[in-house]
Amino acid sequence: MRNGGSVRRCLLLLTLLSLPALSASAETVAAIGDASIARDLDAGTWSLTAAGATLQLRLTTSADFTVRLTSPSGQEWTQGAPDTSLTVNGKALVFGSVSSGFAFVTAGVVADGARLHLSAVFALEADGLRVTRHYVVTDGSPTFESWTSIEQTADKLATVANLGRVELTMPAGKIHWLTGLQGDTADVEHDTAFTLHSRLLQPGEQLRHGARGRSSERIVPWFAVDGSPDEFYTALLWSGAWSFTANRTDDRLVLSFGLEGMSAAVTAQPLEGPHVVFGAVHGNVWHASDALRIYVERGLRQGRPLTSLITYNTWYAYGTRIDENAMRDAMVRAAALGAELFVIDAGWYTGAGTNGDFDFDTGLGTWEADAARFPNGLAPLSEYAHSLGMKFGIWVEPERVNLDTVDKPGLAQQAWLATNHQEYGSDHAAQVCLAGAAGRQWVLDQLTRLIDTVQPDYLKWDNNLWVNCDRAGHEHGAHEGNFGHVNGLYSVLEALRMQYPDLLIENVSGGGNRLDLGMLRYTDAAWMDDRTAPSGHVRHNIQGLSALFPPAYLLSFVINSAGEPLTDPPDLSLYFRSRMMGGLGLSFRTEGLSNDNLDAMRQQIAMDTMIRDVQRRATGRMLSPQAQAIGGPGWDVFQETAADAQQVLIFAVQSDPGVTSVTVKPVGLPSNTQYEVRSADVGLLGVATGAELALSGIDVPQSPISAAHLLILTAQP
Repeated sequence: MRNGGSVRRCLLLLTLLSLPALSASAETVAAIGDASIARDLDAGTWSLTAAGATLQLRLTTSADFTVRLTSPSGQEWTQGAPDTSLTVNGKALVFGSVSSGFAFVTAGVVADGARLHLSAVFALEADGLRVTRHYVVTDGSPTFESWTSIEQTADKLATVANLGRVELTMPAGKIHWLTGLQGDTADVEHDTAFTLHSRLLQPGEQLRHGARGRSSERIVPWFAVDGSPDEFYTALLWSGAWSFTANRTDDRLVLSFGLEGMSAAVTAQPLEGPHVVFGAVHGNVWHASDALRIYVERGLRQGRPLTSLITYNTWYAYGTRIDENAMRDAMVRAAALGAELFVIDAGWYTGAGTNGDFDFDTGLGTWEADAARFPNGLAPLSEYAHSLGMKFGIWVEPERVNLDTVDKPGLAQQAWLATNHQEYGSDHAAQVCLAGAAGRQWVLDQLTRLIDTVQPDYLKWDNNLWVNCDRAGHEHGAHEGNFGHVNGLYSVLEALRMQYPDLLIENVSGGGNRLDLGMLRYTDAAWMDDRTAPSGHVRHNIQGLSALFPPAYLLSFVINSAGEPLTDPPDLSLYFRSRMMGGLGLSFRTEGLSNDNLDAMRQQIAMDTMIRDVQRRATGRMLSPQAQAIGGPGWDVFQETAADAQQVLIFAVQSDPGVTSVTVKPVGLPSNTQYEVRSADVGLLGVATGAELALSGIDVPQSPISAAHLLILTAQP
């Protein structure tokens, strides 16, 4: 990262230690739980171990750098080759290769909270560079985080490309991947967004995926590979453009994952490439999901929990037709339903709504509450939400401004705006290029002023325009705009995290255009899709995205739609429970709803509150084919398991009236543990061991109450 807060933090935390002289045998340098880093002077190796997996690095002055990944079952996934490469001044270099000019200098280890961090330093003397390869492990997950940083050691001009690429050769196996939001090209009827795919490449065949703008516009930057008896997995912590290539040889698979076409100049400021996580776990793709959840919690979020709140959002109910009185009334109604967070969406600022009920472009970038509609500002509304027992949130889109606001006193300057081939990418709005210090600081100043004035508990951070900036004067090169903007985004988010540690941030990007582990590191919820109905579509999204993300991170909304009306609804439980699989959102007006309807909603919301503690610590996995809005399986079944497997939630939804029952067989439960099985509607169904449940399952019949069944399994003492 260039000029970012994380650089300063890393420089403080990762100052290389002068390690004492060790004996000739291997010795543990640092350990936390089952995670450790050891070195063997005789072999010239360092070994990072966690949850039974080992990443062994050869680091000596006399031999090339190599990496060897061994799974908990003992399978070698990579064998004696470097895991990355680098292009310097147009020269493609094998990382750590002596013949390429790399000279190993030193290695150091630090403990950063629950993380153990190894830094391996190499010199590229001919280019005047110090290049450091970083590796991190944490207790409980066979996952390794890696990245590369570069700094000048001499006054020489150097340009680097392919910074952060991971290159791994492994046994051939079926590859799994997940489609992105797909934008306007998504086939809504057949649910092509956030769909899990898998494919076994044939010898000589290639698979290519990536993004040109934001991370998950087309494909989510995550992949898994089947092995026997293991699963390899990898994900990119990057919110901009990226590329992935898989090439199949006779019996091998060669994966390349990183930033294709990116180049950047190395200046006096350290340059940090994107982070990648990878690992191997005993099991299948869902076991890989379990392993990643642990790393997300301990390694990326460093213990900061996901706080899934029942969220009332104004957008679908009010659009931009909002004012102080209407919001106070809506708050009272939302609190009476059981909402825990009230979010005023787009439209609170001067100019919004000028051209219609959903016009949130006009006035964007003024950062001032509309005095005509909010004469007392927004702070009193924050106080009022708190008085009703709710948290308060506000929508922002910091990276975009309306062109009518540009060059006005105190507002965005034209010189800060991103262009590509001298075009803004819109006829009415522009992106503030966060690679440039001036624009980035202005954005941070506006956010800080807003937070200090309004005192919100929650920011809904939206992004509806993306430009790969090639404009001069923004502290990036012609091919570095995407790289610079993403690093600038992370810098702003990290600054907010440091200044407001309790602030919750929602990740929105026209829906889920920017869903990746880089954003999960900084944000606490993600609005998956502006298409938040019908229920089958919502379940489809949650089920697919749970391969990478904890269900508690995935937010969707119950709305009043033509296909799923809230006035005398045919199946209110279906609407709510489909969203309860992730974070439950509400965005509808309650005026005109009957007391019976409102009471039924309160019952569903109370149920969500009851299962919340399980879900916040859970990973999800499909027990059936993925749900579809139309033409899906007769029943779709989804299991959410708490980290300690003491509690399990199973959502079983009937889509085909002709398929009158389903047998649900939970997976991953301790064989000898007794579980009490309850239905949210019927009550106690029985008690059985994990082994019995896996073998015989739970028969779920069609119900006259709802198509959506919720089973709650609780381990008994």
